[in-house]
Amino acid sequence: IYLSSQRGYKRNPDTTRLQMKIIKAVPNSYFLIKGKSDQDSIKRFFNQIAEEEGVECDRLRFLPEVPTEAVHRANLGIADVVLDTYPYNGATTTLETLWMGIPLVTRVGEQFVARNSYTMMMNAGITEGIAWTDDQYIEWGIRLGKDPALRQQISWKLRQSRQTAPLWNGKEFTREMEKAYLEMWRNYQGTGNRE
Repeated sequence: IYLSSQRGYKRNPDTTRLQMKIIKAVPNSYFLIKGKSDQDSIKRFFNQIAEEEGVECDRLRFLPEVPTEAVHRANLGIADVVLDTYPYNGATTTLETLWMGIPLVTRVGEQFVARNSYTMMMNAGITEGIAWTDDQYIEWGIRLGKDPALRQQISWKLRQSRQTAPLWNGKEFTREMEKAYLEMWRNYQGTGNRE
């Protein structure tokens, strides 16, 4: 089961086509779609692209907005793989996904909004699911959909990372961020890394 849980403005036809190629290539897969948007519009949007890509619309499931955090997390917990949006990556949803140990496929871009998930994944200590091209996004999506052992391995790594990874260690993350700010300031001043 694949899931994409993002606001409507983060969705675009190009990434949705990539997601449909993944669904089409993984037998018996379903795509759960959730996020704040006009439900009728989002259904038309996804169904049209699914039909164009040769994916049966009954493989798409649209989840309603939920009233509580517990139900939201339960919805996330259904997923075997989360498919990130591009060029506007997830942020809160990415953190929740990684914390819950769910493999994520993200496409990395040049701008900040297209690097959120990449940064979080690297700081959680995983590279599996990071795609630098559209083809890699599709490949990771298919591979994770077809390989339960790989999904389990990533889930284990994510759970282990809670004890050691900078993403989950606020003090270490702050120290690293302060170092990065200092380096940026020095570079701005033209002093480089000199103390």
